[in-house]
Amino acid sequence: MKQLLIIVFFLCTVSTINAQYRFKTKRDPSRYSEKNVDVKIFRTFNNIHSKFVHTLINITNISLTPVSIGAPAGLYITSRINKNHYDESSAVLLGLAEMTNGVVTFGIKQIFKRDRPYRKLNGVYLSDTSAVSGTFSFPSGHASGAFVIATSLTLRYPDKPLLIAGLFTYATIVSLGRMYWGVHYPSDVLTGMLVGAGSAALIYSLRVPIIKAKNKFFNQSERNDNLQTSSISTPVFLISLAATDIVNFYFTSSNNRILNQSKINFSSTSSLNYLNYTLSF
Repeated sequence: MKQLLIIVFFLCTVSTINAQYRFKTKRDPSRYSEKNVDVKIFRTFNNIHSKFVHTLINITNISLTPVSIGAPAGLYITSRINKNHYDESSAVLLGLAEMTNGVVTFGIKQIFKRDRPYRKLNGVYLSDTSAVSGTFSFPSGHASGAFVIATSLTLRYPDKPLLIAGLFTYATIVSLGRMYWGVHYPSDVLTGMLVGAGSAALIYSLRVPIIKAKNKFFNQSERNDNLQTSSISTPVFLISLAATDIVNFYFTSSNNRILNQSKINFSSTSSLNYLNYTLSF
C-alpha cells in the first residue's frame, strides 16, 4: 500500500513539467457541473502536463491487451512444460477471471451507456481516442482488466510481496491513466477496479470445483493443486511485464505497417522463458 501511495503522489507532483503533446477539446457546454466531485478529480488528472507521465501512461495503456492475453497463456504453457500443477491451475483461474470480468464490464457498459468525459465536458485534454470511439465510459475496461490480473495472481501467490506490489502498481498506473487520457471519470475507474477485483475474488472462491473440473477434463484427477509449489520468479515476471510494455509501445508508434500491427508478450518462470508474437491483419 505504501508503494502505491508513493506512485500516486509522484504522478501528481510531476505535473509541473509542461509539455505540448495533447489537444484540447471544444464541446458544447456540459450537463455535468464543474463543482461535481467526479469532475473535479477528473480535471486534476486530466490537466497534468508532463512528458514523463505522458510516456509512462502511453506505454502501460497500450500494453494491457497483450498482457491480458499473454499472462494466462504464458503461465499455462510454461507450467505444462514444467509439470507444475499449481501454476497450471493459476493460469486457468486467471483466464476464467478475465473472461468473467470482460462479460461483467461489457454488460454494465451496455446498461448505463455513459458518455465519455471528452464528449460531455469542455476543455478536455486528449491523446488518441480512436480505440474508444463509439464505446461507453462506465466502468473502465482498462481498470477492471488490470485489477483482475493483479487480484487473481495476488490470491494465488500471497507469499510474494514484491510480485503483489509490482502488479498493483502497474494496475494503478493503468487505471489513473484513463483519467489523464480524457476517456474516463474517477467513478468509472473506481468501479472498474471493483469489478476486476470482484471477478477475481469470485473465481478464486470457486477454485475447488473449477480445478476439479479441469483435472477431470484433462484426466488429471490424481493431482494435488492445494499445495503451493510455484515456479514463478518475481523479478523475472515483473521485468517481463515491463519489457512487454516497452516493446509494444515502440511497435505501435512505428511507421512500419507490420510492426504497427504487431504485439509481443514475454513471460517467464525460474526455468523457462516464453515469448508470444501476434500480427493483426
